[in-house]
This record gives sequence, C-alpha cells and structure tokens, in this order.
Amino acid sequence: MDIPKLRIFATVARLGNFTRAAELLYLTQPTVSQQLATLEAQIGAPLIERLPRRQRLTPAGEALLPYAEQILALADAAAEAARAAAGLADRTLRLGAGHTLATYLLPDLLGNYRAQFPNCAVRITVGNTAELLELVAAGAVELALVGSPASHPQLSVTPFMHDQLVVIVAPDDVWATREGVVLDELCSRVLLTREPGSALHASVERLLGTPALAGDNVILLGETEAIKRSVEAGLGVALVQGIAVEREVAQGNLRALALLGADDTRTYNYAQRAGRELSAAARGLVALLTSRKLTG
Repeated sequence: MDIPKLRIFATVARLGNFTRAAELLYLTQPTVSQQLATLEAQIGAPLIERLPRRQRLTPAGEALLPYAEQILALADAAAEAARAAAGLADRTLRLGAGHTLATYLLPDLLGNYRAQFPNCAVRITVGNTAELLELVAAGAVELALVGSPASHPQLSVTPFMHDQLVVIVAPDDVWATREGVVLDELCSRVLLTREPGSALHASVERLLGTPALAGDNVILLGETEAIKRSVEAGLGVALVQGIAVEREVAQGNLRALALLGADDTRTYNYAQRAGRELSAAARGLVALLTSRKLTG
C-alpha cells in the first residue's frame, strides 16, 4: 500500500463522493477509481460500496480508515521533519475555507499573508463546514477556516472571530423600516437559507428548530451570494452573517435588521488535526488570524 492510494481512499471515504474527491486531489475521476480499485486488489476486499447517490465504507473499509489516516499523518509529519532538518520548511499552505469566509475574509487575509510570506504557495479548497472538517481529518487540507457549530473527534477547533447574524430584506419590503425582527416572526415569511452541511444552515436550524426548515416556505440555496440576490429580488427574507452583507447594506441594496430575543452570534474557527504540529506555512496564517480582534 502506497501513500497516494491511501490518501485517495481516505478522501473518498470522508467525502463519500468520487467526483468531489477527484476535484480536491487535482485528479480525474477515472484515476481516483482506478487507484482505489488497485488498493482494493492489494487488500483483497472491497473497501467502498458504490451506491447510486453516495458511496459508503464496507466493513473492510471501516477497519482500514483509521490506520490509513494514522499512516498519512505520520508520513506528512516525517516529510515535514526532514524538510525542517534540511532547512527547507514546507512552503505550501493547504487551506480549506467555508464559502462565506472564502468570499468575504480570504481576499484581504491572503493579501496580508502573501506580503509576509511571499515564498509560500497557497492551495485553497472551498466547501461547506462538514465537508471541510472531513478533509482536514483525511489530511487533504492542513487547516480549515469554518463557521460554528464545528466539531470533529479527530480535530482541534479554535475560534478566531465573532460575527452577528442579521435578517436581510429588500429595501421595499414590508419590514424595511424596522430596526429588528423577533425570531418567531420569521416563520411567517418565505425564508432563504443555505444547504444542510453548511454552518449557516446549522445556525438557522439551532435558532428555528428542524421542523421549521422542513416547511414549504423554506428555500435552500448553495451560496450566500444566491441568497442575497434572491432577497434583493423580493423572493423572501434570510438570516445571514453580517460580514456577508456589509457592501449591499452600504449601497442601499439590502436592509439588515437585528435579530431580537435570540443568541445571534456566529463564531468562526480554524480547524486542524488534534495533536499534530502545523507546518511553517500554516503557522504563519494562524499568526495572522490570532492577531485579529475576536470581533468581525
């Protein structure tokens, strides 16, 4: 069993999707399938059951996964130690970021990072919180910037910034002249929110309850930008992060209302493998994050 095949297996196992794993590993899907088939032949048993809409681990795959991840973590640590001993610190930052942070935080953050670490290359993977945590666990990315709630048994999750959820409405909406909205009032409107697996969906679900998001008056969209454009068009209202609508509010394209009577704080975190030292490239980014104030 070689390291590349184990990394492919761990990534597919964590994501449950060959296509997405291929994208994140910068491989073609046929290559991923072929390499996994070779690994299964070496093991002598199928590792992943191919289902119509998702893949899942077989008993042999379940048994192999924790060992594969230990081997990958040890291999990465060994390579980092050898580079450090030779005076060649790891100069590639393998970073994952949630959609909101990738859009509204990363441009300025990476500008500062490149100014301080001009010799470091950056590889960025954008996804939802659940997906990114699995990628860190699988070793496909070293560090992930995600919203809360965010937890994983193999990861250490550290907050670096807080933000507030706001209710956004179109400028001509019936609520546009108000300063705030009581949580229960949202159930009377068409509500736009992100897809399950995203940190924003989890926050809205925590506030409103699972049954409220299963109703006919809820529209699920895969991007915060799509939510904002839909609200501008008058399709409904939405709960979004304050950081995501600063420009539209300043331009008068949206109104942001306070959420009354509820804990509307969003916490943003960086996630890494528990007990594993970060590379020099990743430590540089963490230093920038922790130098920020814990308010957005």
